[in-house]
Amino acid sequence: MKLIFASAKDPAAQTIVTQLLGLYSFERVQSRPEAYAYGDVLLMTTMDDATQIATLPLAADEVIIASRHASESGKPTLTVHAPGDVAGRKLAITSPATIKAALKALSVTSDELSLPYGVSLEATHHGPVQLEVPVTFVEIGSSLAQWRDEAAAEAVARAIMSAATSRAKGRQAVGFGGPHYAPRHSEVVLRTDVCIGHILPKYVNMDEELVEQAIARTYGGVELLALDWKGLSSEQRQLLQRVAAKFGLQAIREGELLATQNV
Repeated sequence: MKLIFASAKDPAAQTIVTQLLGLYSFERVQSRPEAYAYGDVLLMTTMDDATQIATLPLAADEVIIASRHASESGKPTLTVHAPGDVAGRKLAITSPATIKAALKALSVTSDELSLPYGVSLEATHHGPVQLEVPVTFVEIGSSLAQWRDEAAAEAVARAIMSAATSRAKGRQAVGFGGPHYAPRHSEVVLRTDVCIGHILPKYVNMDEELVEQAIARTYGGVELLALDWKGLSSEQRQLLQRVAAKFGLQAIREGELLATQNV
């Protein structure tokens, strides 16, 4: 079962919930008045901050969280990312296939609705990190005007349901390098068969332990380390090539992946 979580404290999440209930035939779960079911997808509202969820109210195979994205720029943005407290050296479990399905659906739907929003992956950040199932955030940013935008919420709702009801196929990877909004990683996910889960950008304190954790906390395993080559220091490149050799993985420049474009 896939569980969609939305915080009652989050205005973007509540706008997305309204779209989910309007677009799809969810039925209220009588035993749980805060829950709605659509096949094997369950939609629940929580009073907690979605980034602080420590336990699930019921068993689920995976969690997708509808959420707001905030930034000082206020730029209209639709984003997808894996959670993880990088500074605290604790990453959540991530599903690259779910992230790919959500990002591709966001891109398609945003175009269909002619939304003036950027669409991208974000680097791994914030919680929750305690859950032992994959967790994916799909977000509207970056200020109250966007959080209440019904068209943007429709795009996110459709992306969430695409990710909850289908699984993207492709080679699974961890992404490294570049800035927080990860344009190179986004391009790889949208234009190739590669699915990227955790993204550790150039600005993090990258060491062998953290890289190995990103690999270990990827649901379904990892085939590639996808490198934004120009967005990495020489020391980071050497570290990643060393870890890739240790685990028998391919460390590949994303320029090479984009040159093949084998979607």
